[in-house]
Amino acid sequence: MYKNKFVMISLGLLLAFVLHAEIVIGENSKACYDCHKKVTPEVVKQWSLSAHAPEGVACMECHDPKLYKKTVISDKCQSSTPVSAIVTPAACSNCHSKEVMEYEHTKHANTLQFVVNILKDPWVVKGANSDPERATGCFMCHGSIVKDKLTWVNYPNNGVGRINPDGTRGTCTSCHNKHLFSLKEARNPSTCGRCHLGPDHPQIEIWEESYHGKMWLAGLKDHAPTCVTCHVGEVKDPKTGKVVLESTHDVGQRIWLELKPPKSVTWKDPVFWKPQDETVRAKHRENMKKVCLQCHTERHAEYYFTRIEKQVEDYNKNYFAPAKKMLATLKKKKLLTPRPFDEEFEWDFWLLWHHEGRRMRMGASMMGPDYAWWHGAHEVKRRFMKLKREYDRLMKLGHPDPHKYIPGATYSCGGANVVPGEDVPDLRKK
Repeated sequence: MYKNKFVMISLGLLLAFVLHAEIVIGENSKACYDCHKKVTPEVVKQWSLSAHAPEGVACMECHDPKLYKKTVISDKCQSSTPVSAIVTPAACSNCHSKEVMEYEHTKHANTLQFVVNILKDPWVVKGANSDPERATGCFMCHGSIVKDKLTWVNYPNNGVGRINPDGTRGTCTSCHNKHLFSLKEARNPSTCGRCHLGPDHPQIEIWEESYHGKMWLAGLKDHAPTCVTCHVGEVKDPKTGKVVLESTHDVGQRIWLELKPPKSVTWKDPVFWKPQDETVRAKHRENMKKVCLQCHTERHAEYYFTRIEKQVEDYNKNYFAPAKKMLATLKKKKLLTPRPFDEEFEWDFWLLWHHEGRRMRMGASMMGPDYAWWHGAHEVKRRFMKLKREYDRLMKLGHPDPHKYIPGATYSCGGANVVPGEDVPDLRKK
């Protein structure tokens, strides 16, 4: 009894020591710390509990304007010392260079390169939605554009591909919430699920339906594969214990098929968005198989990978290809207007690939049968029939039949759009 009591007291003292580890604050950050203890005490509390605090990584180690080629100086700070209102990967790279370099090559960091410069997105580039809809929706996950000043449209923002004043892209706080920067939080599936959810990319819901998610939700967290397990974490050979894949912040290194675009192809590079060759595809596929082989047999993994590829082939051939052919015919015959989303056919085509078609493919890839079938293929079938009826109607009508007013669209209500190459510098031209 006394032994157990002694152990409990010792553990309690150890915990108290860990929770109250001495914080180190340099002279350049002391004024910030003293002020923010009064005005934002929760921020100071979170930082005090972070791994940064005992290492002396305080306010100005991240907010010093000298860290950046260009920044936005805070106009709210009462200090006579200039303070950067924006913290970018340039600051983080001083200690975490490997992680920042890996992240720079991801589709996360380069999401606006694709959305704006390559896709010429119908929403933010061609004006099918408005600034409030972009600021509260699109930009919150994809990232906003911060140039010379902060506005209600671009700030606050922790989007994965935020364009920063110093030219860097993204922010580490997308996953590592400021100012605590908790690894536990970053590794929790709910962090990825903040953006990877909903009708167009429901990865978190699919994972929760899978055997992997079922284990996690049942409390078997030490055994349940998560987003980090498959896409980020270190992988060891279960027989030898040898590391076969290092941990990485490049979440695309284990993905061999594109499941997001209208048509699935092999993995594309994040700058030019060109499908990679067979060597890259095979390497990425083998990388993911190494993840699976930590728990499963070779046959189990290979059969499941083949199942994914067959589902993707089914979607590409039997649903997307004929839908794309109908779209091309209508455009050739000038039966659609240049404006995006002012016609029923455009909406149905978008929903076929961007919502239901993605669920069909993603559900198959992540062991979510309800999403692969009921929310996926089942709905794609219904959408295709609706698309075909609208196609036949327009062909018979012989001229476009658009809605004249689209609420919230800049081309109906006024407002500015994001300009490719200007608002988002095109990396293909560097």
